[in-house]
Amino acid sequence: MNRQQFMQAMEIHLRPMDPLERAELLADYEQHFEMGLREGRLEEEIAQELGHPIEIAKEALGDRYDAHTPGSDPFYAPTFEEMRSQQKKGNRAARNFFTAIGLFFLNIILAIPLGLTLWSVWLTIASLSLLVLAPVAAAVDFLYLGHFEYSELFVSIGVFGIGILFAIATTSVFKSFKSITLQYIRWNQKTMKGDDV
Repeated sequence: MNRQQFMQAMEIHLRPMDPLERAELLADYEQHFEMGLREGRLEEEIAQELGHPIEIAKEALGDRYDAHTPGSDPFYAPTFEEMRSQQKKGNRAARNFFTAIGLFFLNIILAIPLGLTLWSVWLTIASLSLLVLAPVAAAVDFLYLGHFEYSELFVSIGVFGIGILFAIATTSVFKSFKSITLQYIRWNQKTMKGDDV
């Protein structure tokens, strides 16, 4: 095997390696040939001394070396980028599966009960805002039952004011709880997509 054959075989069998790492390694072997030729040795001798390209690739690649692919048809050995994209796809499927399971249990055990509690608090505040109808109740009492007391008038006005405060609180609490709920839903979607959160 001469220098050109050796270097071509190295190039082919080292395809799964990172391009920069591969270029450095190939440059080292080119230097071996240069030094050997300066010493007056033949290319075939130098290649034999360096070893077989497959053995060198096995050692250099370690776990990344696929005995079937480079050996059977080295020209179709996956490149570093192809191997990385295949790993990412495999990792992504497993990650999505476990993320979905984790989110399911998080939502069932914690988020849904907590969310229902928050929204029931809002519903309670919203129902207390119905106290604004106290003057209407006092008017109905006076018109249909003919019953009127000054204390009832003052209490209905006071309760009307409290009802207004609860109505104001209802809108601000609704906005806050709506914002929290939407943020949590968005966080679930980002987590499932695998975006950085």
